[in-house]
Amino acid sequence: MIHQERIVQTFIALGQIDGIHGSEREIACELQAKLHALGIDSVMDDAGDTFGGNAGNVHARIEGTICAPPVILCAHMDTVQSTKNLRHVMENGMIRSDGTTILGGDDRSGVAIILEILQVLQEQHIQHGPIEVLFTVCEEAGMHGAKFIKRADFEAPYGFIFDCQASPGNYIVEAPGAVSFTASVRGRSAHAAVSPEKGIHAIEIASKSIAALKLGRWDSTGMLNIGTIHGGSAINIVPDAVEITGETRNANEQKLRSQIEYIRTVFHDTASELGGTVDITFTEKYGGYQFTEDHPMIRTACRAITVAGLAPTALKYAGGSDANVLNENGIPMLNLGVGFKNAHSFDECIAVNDLVTAAHIGLNIVRGIAASGDNLDSSLRC
Repeated sequence: MIHQERIVQTFIALGQIDGIHGSEREIACELQAKLHALGIDSVMDDAGDTFGGNAGNVHARIEGTICAPPVILCAHMDTVQSTKNLRHVMENGMIRSDGTTILGGDDRSGVAIILEILQVLQEQHIQHGPIEVLFTVCEEAGMHGAKFIKRADFEAPYGFIFDCQASPGNYIVEAPGAVSFTASVRGRSAHAAVSPEKGIHAIEIASKSIAALKLGRWDSTGMLNIGTIHGGSAINIVPDAVEITGETRNANEQKLRSQIEYIRTVFHDTASELGGTVDITFTEKYGGYQFTEDHPMIRTACRAITVAGLAPTALKYAGGSDANVLNENGIPMLNLGVGFKNAHSFDECIAVNDLVTAAHIGLNIVRGIAASGDNLDSSLRC
């Protein structure tokens, strides 16, 4: 039922609208115009005001044609880099850029999929329950649009996000919470040639601390990374200050807390051993989540994937998305595979077949909910 040529052209047109995170005004207005052309009213919220952006999230609600549970369909509008002057290349069933810009498949593909679903429902008079649409801003720079969303903004018991680079048929059941940290190491300065013994070498403390850490992957979603190191002032001075930033993630909250304490202990023990001090601050970026296969949302997705002729496949994914924030805000959301590859690079691409198949799965979800009445909350059934 998905119109292949139309969804491809929609994707291409959306990609040519520059809308890097924080500057989504043009793409947001275009989406509101497209929704209006379908007879769908939409509003833009004030999310942009909370992080200095020029646009907010776009919300829309399509009333059901039959009495059935509502569902949320979500994708983010922003791209991680500019798509200005994007030139598309179609080759062997793949869409890519000419290599001078990113493609913007992350996540203009998800936006195109939702628009196609809405158009197919309307033109083919397919019965459906209420649909709540959410196009978010600033996902790439910290899910700031999603952080503005409250549970009371939506009636639906759960929803689906089209923003995973895995192939259609895959869905994310586990994603980590993330905590960033800044370690400020203090030593004591001294002349590095005349009296080095009077100094306490902050870079030595920092380097020994980092060397003692277990960096990299801890488990399927757990990790620890050091991202930046800044310190020192001259080659003949024992440095007295170094600042280190890093991040740790895990979907399991208890494990994440253990990783935080591990980092704290390693830095403090090393600083104490070498006569210095360290002050570490941890900042929660977003929460993690874990779903079980008996969740109604996952049963709905698996039926839709099976109807599309694919084998449903659960993933444990180490990255974050709007799903992390919305789930933490009390709105269960399942991130579905769309199929864009090499995201955040000039080699990004997406197969036309994956774009169409992901839209088929989304359409199957809407139709399946209308047919089965599957819902987390029986009070929402008619």
